[in-house]
Amino acid sequence: MTLSQKLATLLLAISALSAPSLADDAYQTHCASCHDATGAGNPSLGAPNLTLFSSAYLQRQLRGFREGWRDTTAPYTQTMSSAVGALDADVIAEAVLAINRLPDSRKISVAKPAAGNADRGADLYTAYCGACHGTTAGGNDALGAPSLLGLNGRYLARQYGHFSDGRRGFHADDRYGKQMTRLSRSLKDPSLIDDVSAYVAQLSQ
Repeated sequence: MTLSQKLATLLLAISALSAPSLADDAYQTHCASCHDATGAGNPSLGAPNLTLFSSAYLQRQLRGFREGWRDTTAPYTQTMSSAVGALDADVIAEAVLAINRLPDSRKISVAKPAAGNADRGADLYTAYCGACHGTTAGGNDALGAPSLLGLNGRYLARQYGHFSDGRRGFHADDRYGKQMTRLSRSLKDPSLIDDVSAYVAQLSQ
């Protein structure tokens, strides 16, 4: 092996060792203050658990925040859009890598909504949600449907409301969001949404 080849091999090895550190730094610096160092989220800040979202879903949502796919009159959305808009593409990519390495923290982040009948929610989930999000709410990337596991019940209800109110899924480039907006019209009664949220929160335990 020539000297140049040895140097190239050494640089590749150093890069491989340092990449996780760079990615972790990106997450801890720009994301952890809201989403927690473990990725478990913070319901009081409206920040969801990130540990069970796929890379494809995370990248799509981050793009959406940067490109105005959500109604920024919602305070939590406004905060996230501002935070993501200040980051360059490399930092975002590194943060997504770090999130994918975080362990499953669903059991320490879930809180049931104040109201909601999980038994009734089970039937509603099967009827309206399971075909896309899976029978155990683990998601389906092929359908653009994220995992719902580990998400706070109030967060789930709030996001469903945003879809049904047209505050998510209105942008022409948000293909899967538009799909969810159409489907969300099936459940308009807030109490039924709470029931589904309670059931999904129960699945995470």
